[in-house]
Amino acid sequence: MNKFEKYIQENKQKLEPDQIDAKVWLSIENEILRKSKKSYSFFIKTLAAAAVILVGTLLMYGSLFKPKQDIEARLIERYNLGEYKFTQQVSLKEKELSTLSIPKDKLADFQILLQQLEFLNGQFQDYTDYIEQNGYQEFIGNQIINHYKSKIKLLDKIQSEIEKINYYENKIPSNSEKVEINI
Repeated sequence: MNKFEKYIQENKQKLEPDQIDAKVWLSIENEILRKSKKSYSFFIKTLAAAAVILVGTLLMYGSLFKPKQDIEARLIERYNLGEYKFTQQVSLKEKELSTLSIPKDKLADFQILLQQLEFLNGQFQDYTDYIEQNGYQEFIGNQIINHYKSKIKLLDKIQSEIEKINYYENKIPSNSEKVEINI
């Protein structure tokens, strides 16, 4: 033990006051309480901010965590468009067209028809985006029905043109290789 520690032990009784001043003791307690309240309120505020950020993130990106259902299927189911069997007709025609091929030198003749098909697909996407933002309205339902009718007619036209080309190709064969039309 060093001299200082020895002195403290020997004079312990003399160094301790008989009474503690109430003012000093209260000021010490108040300061401790104030500091603990500040740290406690900071903890609560931080926890609340984190909860708000978490809930906001889940609400904004919640659709990423749930599987997305096909928009066409939802529209057909929700607005009773199934009676027209449009999607079945379109998928059947697209499946038939995917098996057909034409001479490569005739592919340029189909570009206009393929662009029209692409345009129709873009329109349908616009319709579904509108419904997602503004809800279903009768006029948009009519537009969707017209979309399907136009698409079916266009697919029939493409199929008819392919059959004509192949008919004439069988009568007067060309040396051009055959390619599939990607629909």
